[in-house]
Amino acid sequence: IIADFIRQRFPESTLTFYEDRDRSGYTFEQREGYQVMRRGLMARHLEILVVKDFSRFSRRNSRGLVELEDLRDAGVRIISIGDNIDFPNDDDWLKIQFQFLINEMPVTDTSKKVKSVIQRRQADGKWICAAPYGYTLNRRQEFEPVPEEAAVVREIFTRYIDGWGYKRIANHLTEQGIPTPRMAERARKEAAGDEYNRRVKTAWSIITVQGVLDNDFYIGTLRQGKYTRQKINGKDMKRAEDKQLIFENHHDAILDYRTFAAAKALREKRATTPYRGVKIN
Repeated sequence: IIADFIRQRFPESTLTFYEDRDRSGYTFEQREGYQVMRRGLMARHLEILVVKDFSRFSRRNSRGLVELEDLRDAGVRIISIGDNIDFPNDDDWLKIQFQFLINEMPVTDTSKKVKSVIQRRQADGKWICAAPYGYTLNRRQEFEPVPEEAAVVREIFTRYIDGWGYKRIANHLTEQGIPTPRMAERARKEAAGDEYNRRVKTAWSIITVQGVLDNDFYIGTLRQGKYTRQKINGKDMKRAEDKQLIFENHHDAILDYRTFAAAKALREKRATTPYRGVKIN
């Protein structure tokens, strides 16, 4: 559509396409292609922005209008083919505002519906994410321990209680050639004939070890609603524990409560210990 439009209206022009696949139209910051194009427009290396319609430009009413004004103030001409708008040549700001408002409505409506479904499933004790490391979901949507991974989880707890730090444990697991959680996940996907496109690290990290030690899923507890989001594409905020949904004895444990409690107490103690360095002259 855009290519045909340019051939008819600007036959002598050079056309460059910028795309952002699998990116929300609700923001601009997370759209790498848009940011590259924007720099070209603001520097006047590009003169006209052409979109199929304004829903491809922005799905957020207030932010989209501000961005549109910023481009206009920089001398950029914006053409929306489907909306039949040539801005600022056809400066029908009321029409543009209305169009942006219409474009945002499906996003906010979908967000509310998705949030409602997630909350309902969480309240019913149903898991909505990938199985944590050490487990797999069977066809009945039940969690089954993976023996090799369960042994690694128990080793992490044992070594931590024995005085090992996060980094030492991570380095040990890497040196032993033990697959990271992402590596294990990829292996299962590929064995099932599925594609796996996520980035995979071959070395265990401190954060991964901390995540294992902090997860009471390993003692059979399902904890839902740990985080909430105040706005679309906003940052996740941790909920207070009394606001979370907790289901004890939800699935087979791979770790006993005594071991988990001992590691938790040790982590809390280490977090408050005032270490002091010694300078050697």
